[in-house]
Amino acid sequence: MKHLDHSPGHTNEYLPRCVPWQSRYREGVLQLFSDVTHKRQLWDWQFQSNPFGFRFDSVVLVDRKDQVVGFNGVMPVMASDRGAELPVLWSCDFFLAPAWRGKGLGSEIKHELHKKAPVIMAFGISDRASEVLKHLGWVQDISVESYRMIRKVGGWRSWAFMALQLANRVARGILSLRWLATVPKDLHLSVRSSLPARDTVDSLWRACAESYERVVVRDYRYLDWRYQKHPLARYAFVRAERAGELEGILVVRTHGEQLRIVDYVGPGDNRQVKQELINYAVKCFRHQTQISAVTSDSQFGDCLQASGFIRLRRKPGFFRYEKEPSDARWFIMAGDSDGEFLQASSDFCYRGAL
Repeated sequence: MKHLDHSPGHTNEYLPRCVPWQSRYREGVLQLFSDVTHKRQLWDWQFQSNPFGFRFDSVVLVDRKDQVVGFNGVMPVMASDRGAELPVLWSCDFFLAPAWRGKGLGSEIKHELHKKAPVIMAFGISDRASEVLKHLGWVQDISVESYRMIRKVGGWRSWAFMALQLANRVARGILSLRWLATVPKDLHLSVRSSLPARDTVDSLWRACAESYERVVVRDYRYLDWRYQKHPLARYAFVRAERAGELEGILVVRTHGEQLRIVDYVGPGDNRQVKQELINYAVKCFRHQTQISAVTSDSQFGDCLQASGFIRLRRKPGFFRYEKEPSDARWFIMAGDSDGEFLQASSDFCYRGAL
């Protein structure tokens, strides 16, 4: 798609234009999201306190009066590409004022975004937005799956769902038990309201980083920012330890009767650690009648199904834009998405987080 011509004398000269980010545009952006009342509370944390020290460099569209009419937020993070550092961008908070839609300006914003980093990702994309991204060269990653467990009967559908869960638990559980029987059962599991010490978490991350092809760096500075310093949400941390050494962490969040498995930090190829953490979370949060998880990791998905989860048909929309396309597999969890912390904020503000 061609870029819009903003040169003087052209018929498009009065169309809005993309400009470099300046702090004076903040209030105008917040006005675009006026229906999201907690956006103001999230702003500094989301955009101004990056755990890796990256600056905020979003795409802003302004009209000829310098009023903000379009925005594409970015959250830069450091990723690990088989152990090597790789800066990437999460695209988030896209908005274009209704009066300017249908004029190609949304594509213009995305073209500007493409200049920001070699790898850009977006998660939780709607069907309509998916078609636009595909047209602009983004690639959909279909490895991300959604899983659910229900533990409360509410009608014939729930009976059918629970029957499938039981079948999963029996079929996959037997295979899992056969494998786990050969592994020493010496993991100590616990649930805490805070992360382990910085050195402990960083040691775990260094030990497991190269077991993934591509993954957002999950060291202490990132986890602390993402889950402990979130201004509204509250998360819990399921720990797995062996002989005093941290083996893995499962990040979870509760809301009412729901439990969300949000993130996993640990070896990418250790089935025992994953299975034990999932089983323990399901057991400990016994009062939550619905449990959900999202992951691109097929082994983690197998462990979920061995615990009784059902893989849902609908896949979350995960897209990538890469200047140099790669077939490397990304490890993705629900916590990677801005949708998770926005939902957590909404739960806290409007219904009272537990």
